[in-house]
Amino acid sequence: MVILLLYVTPIIAIVFFVNCVSLVKKIVKGEDTANNTGWGAIMFGYIIFSLIMAVLLN
Repeated sequence: MVILLLYVTPIIAIVFFVNCVSLVKKIVKGEDTANNTGWGAIMFGYIIFSLIMAVLLN
């Protein structure tokens, strides 16, 4: 579990940031944002879960 927190969470955070930038660009252009919003919610939930687990494991 610690390996997952150390290696996967930063990768998910980077993908989350790129997704947020893409989401903002789509909002400005007036395009459909359903997929980006869904993936963003999943990634945000994973990041929050990882932070909670990191606190509980220490």
